[in-house]
Amino acid sequence: MIVDCHTHWGDCYQQQDGSDPTRWLEMLDRYGVTHGLVMPHIGLAHAGRIPLDNNQVAAACARSNGRMIPCCTVHPHDRDEALAELNRCLTELGYRAIKFHPWLQGFSINTAVMDEICQIAAEHDAPIIFHDGTPPYSLPSQMALLARRHPHTQIVLGHFGLFEHWREAMAAMAYADNVWGCLCSPYPAAMRQLVRRCDPSRLVWGTDTGFSFADMMGYRLRLMDMLDLTDDDRHAIFEANPVRLLGLKPDDTRED
Repeated sequence: MIVDCHTHWGDCYQQQDGSDPTRWLEMLDRYGVTHGLVMPHIGLAHAGRIPLDNNQVAAACARSNGRMIPCCTVHPHDRDEALAELNRCLTELGYRAIKFHPWLQGFSINTAVMDEICQIAAEHDAPIIFHDGTPPYSLPSQMALLARRHPHTQIVLGHFGLFEHWREAMAAMAYADNVWGCLCSPYPAAMRQLVRRCDPSRLVWGTDTGFSFADMMGYRLRLMDMLDLTDDDRHAIFEANPVRLLGLKPDDTRED
């Protein structure tokens, strides 16, 4: 079993296939990836299209036989609208996680509404995945402070600091034990340090696949092969940790 914890049901796939995930799943099959945590795409750039994008992600995931795990977004600028949409996604549409891109969406996470969102996420056991590594709104240290305020909410650094802020991401994981790191974007030398020095029970893997037709999955798997991971490391990062983070049950992880 391999779980990709950072994918998108991209606008390109929506335009090509509507809500049919067949071609998207063929991409996973090509590399032996069994499941993907699927985030929105167009809603991250256009706040007015968030409900539609959340509906599209839910529809595609519903047709994936459990292989696509839905992850919604909301826009915190409008508190009432954001909380209503979040509750709709978590209670009506079966979403398992929440995604924010503070740099692209243009908001600070140090706000009262984000505190409310974290509380709702904890009540639903839904981790929050952040784009991180991009100043000024998407730094790992900002997410670590949020995590310390909300110890029952699992906070995932979706890019583990990207290229320049991976050391800060490593410090964020040490600062709060509910911060997780997704190995999606740092260069190999940085990933070797992250795997060696961070809590191995809070590491997952992702590709950023799906927002374009580029072969990100093959590329990210080749990067992981360069790390000389042990069998225990690979099992934890690709399977055991994602299953625990996302609360997957045996029915969710079966291969039909």
